[in-house]
Amino acid sequence: MTKRFLLLGAATLAIAGIAAGMLLRPGLADAEEPFAGSWDVVDVQPAPWVEGGAQAPIHEEIAKGRITFMANSVQAPGFLNCDKAHFEITKVPPEFLFQGGLTDPTTQAAAMGYKGGEIENLAMTCESGDADISMDFSLIEDGVIVFALDNMIYRMQRVTE
Repeated sequence: MTKRFLLLGAATLAIAGIAAGMLLRPGLADAEEPFAGSWDVVDVQPAPWVEGGAQAPIHEEIAKGRITFMANSVQAPGFLNCDKAHFEITKVPPEFLFQGGLTDPTTQAAAMGYKGGEIENLAMTCESGDADISMDFSLIEDGVIVFALDNMIYRMQRVTE
């Protein structure tokens, strides 16, 4: 009887340890709230670090597209589409936006809608057949994500339909 309780207790601890390890994975995440779901690109502007306001190329397919973050994949136009995505969610200050590319982070982030505090950032990496990609998506306000691509800032809003 005691041996049975010891085995039951050991099995329970093992299961609890595995569950805790799965829940406490630092930094690793599935694309879950606040990023999960569909987002429409609603605006594209030259990045503030581009001198003289020069117009960089716009990826038309992405600029008019919808990006949907799912547990382990991303449905998106062009090369942003990914069947085997890996995500890491962190909280960052405005100085981190666009890998530190803002020239005046507080002012420029505020102009994009940032209201203060830490920004939730979703780093996505994708192993693709031809090339691997890595993109950061930053939640600057509720329902608004920004990302940079080829010196352009793409702004997305959550689809609520």
